[in-house]
Amino acid sequence: MMKKVLSVAAIMILIICATVSAANVWRVDANGNITLNGTIFRVKGGSWFGLEGRYEISSDQNNPRGAPMELYMGNVWGQPSSRTIAGDATEIKNLGFNAVRIPLVPQTLDDNDPQGRDPVLKNTQSERIQGAFTALKTVISACTNAGLHILLDIHSCSNYLGWRAGRFDAKPPWADSNRNDYDFKRDDCSCAASGNPSGVTRIQAYDATKWQANLRTLAGLSGNIMGIDIFNEPHDYTWSEWRGYIDQAYSAINGVNSNILVFAEGVGNKSAFGSADHNPNWGENLYEAGTNPPTMPKERLVYEPHCYGPSVCTQDFFADWNAQPQCKGIIEDAFGDAKCQIVINPTILEAGWQEHFGYLKAQGYAVCVGEFGGNLDWPSKAETRMQNRYSYLTNKQSDSQWQNAFVNYLIKVGILDSFYWSINPESSDTYGIFTTPYDPVSNTGGWGTWSGTDSRKLELLRKLWNATPPSGTPVVSRTATPRPGTSTPTPRPGTATPVPSRTATPRPGTTPPVGSANVYTSQTSYTVAMNAQFTTQILVSASAPVASYGLVITYSSSAISVVSVADGGIGISPTANTNTPGTINVAGFDASGKSGTNLLTITWKAGASASTSNISITVDTLTDASYNSLGTVGRGASVTVTASTPGDVNGDGSITIVDALMVAQYYVGLPVSNFNQGAADNNCDGSITIVDALRIAQYYVGLLTSLSC
Repeated sequence: MMKKVLSVAAIMILIICATVSAANVWRVDANGNITLNGTIFRVKGGSWFGLEGRYEISSDQNNPRGAPMELYMGNVWGQPSSRTIAGDATEIKNLGFNAVRIPLVPQTLDDNDPQGRDPVLKNTQSERIQGAFTALKTVISACTNAGLHILLDIHSCSNYLGWRAGRFDAKPPWADSNRNDYDFKRDDCSCAASGNPSGVTRIQAYDATKWQANLRTLAGLSGNIMGIDIFNEPHDYTWSEWRGYIDQAYSAINGVNSNILVFAEGVGNKSAFGSADHNPNWGENLYEAGTNPPTMPKERLVYEPHCYGPSVCTQDFFADWNAQPQCKGIIEDAFGDAKCQIVINPTILEAGWQEHFGYLKAQGYAVCVGEFGGNLDWPSKAETRMQNRYSYLTNKQSDSQWQNAFVNYLIKVGILDSFYWSINPESSDTYGIFTTPYDPVSNTGGWGTWSGTDSRKLELLRKLWNATPPSGTPVVSRTATPRPGTSTPTPRPGTATPVPSRTATPRPGTTPPVGSANVYTSQTSYTVAMNAQFTTQILVSASAPVASYGLVITYSSSAISVVSVADGGIGISPTANTNTPGTINVAGFDASGKSGTNLLTITWKAGASASTSNISITVDTLTDASYNSLGTVGRGASVTVTASTPGDVNGDGSITIVDALMVAQYYVGLPVSNFNQGAADNNCDGSITIVDALRIAQYYVGLLTSLSC
């Protein structure tokens, strides 16, 4: 007996040690808040770029038209200063940032890539780092030491292509192929292994398999990693395609590190985006994400839209269509050539933002803006060709007006997490938080040097950072209000007009009917072990507070059974009839109505054999306090009951002390591979805790004779 007791004691010591050394655990709570070790964490972030590759002009002496991967740090181009990477990280932290987004590409992960080594590097010699991957790890370490958290961003398939890609196997022509007076074209570069135009001479073939390998590499890096932005602005995928890739990304990342978050951007306009009057930016379109989400756990998913104003893309809805009807349907160069004036109308802009991504916040999703920003002085300081094209504008403050309207909207709807583009100023269409003496007309030699900070941008960000979350449900309609003269939305025509670095080429769009309410499970599929308990969250999205609901939920009683039905947190107590196997009739009401998303929590128990079941939801009644219907759209989930033995966590056919260790590691947030959650919950209480690890240890040394529920 003494030997057995000592064995259990040893396990508990092991568990305690694992707890002490546990990494940070990032999650999303039921209200869509990002949390760090259980505490709400407001992301006050910015992008710090360079390691994803820059474009060297064709006249560069050492590397004409090259793509060197080197972090901008204000200490470059033969104009040395006292700046260091570590010093910059500390300064960024002291400005109020708590997170940085670091763009990178597959080539960044290769220390032998010649575009990450001398003689193409330009930082001051003392700060040069030979090998882009070594440089990335050095930057992560410096940010970690400064108290910053890091979002790693796979920004493209290629250091040569950069922002243009839009998909893993991207190939030309590119969005900037037809620009005039423009040195930065890349039509000779491709990420497609085959089927390229004849002008392609550089192929850096990329695909989903290589992408998943890159995700696993990033997930294994040490430091204050909060998550991975899985691919930048996937505008060339439909939502259905991209949704599947989000789940693949989760599997790859979670297999290495179960502590960090998956940041998923929106798509472009190859999928529905709502009103045809609001063309989305690349990465902005999450219109279908609420009704057709990925199957990965909601607590690990962060939706990450990108939004920009006129300094990045002059969209047609920046014009007054009543005064200039000819401006509808044209953007960018065509917008300028038509001499369209810019009128920033927050009401019009908010309708587009709400239907593209804002509505997700009310559904309990984490929403963190991955990019927004711009040149507050635009068109001044823009590229010379842009200054010439837009010299006619009477409104010289349009981008400043846009950024203020956007921040006001984010505060209104409670989207308070963001990454600003950018911290460093080497973005010709946005500049940065740090200022630069560079001017495209009067001081081209100032590129790469920093001269201070932009107090206007910092003031705007601090307004967002310090905002109080709104109480109640913000009043912003997801369905856009038609403008005068456009009561019937008209699909905008396709156009080949070139677009700038982070925005989409408009294409014909479709506007499907959208129900004003949806009742659905938080996941579309569940995998559980035999005899295990699990829960489903039933969510509601409605245009007004819910005062009454009546649902019929059906399932296969041979696969699963109901344990309990409870209020999910909205504040309406349910009355449920579970007496008929295979059916739940549940209803609830509140005289004044309740706002919120978590309607019900249903606890189930899996059967004693491997099987499957569908959980189907029929919405019989859903009304507000004035008896108005809030919709009848329901969506359920599939359940797969797997044949597994409680306690055999790694599925090797035996229950050993290794299984106990794996449960302990999972409980404290350490990465665990080949982990069967259903087998881990061996007391069937619906959660995996240290008690499950202790029970396995007790079974292993003979203190328990069974781990059955």
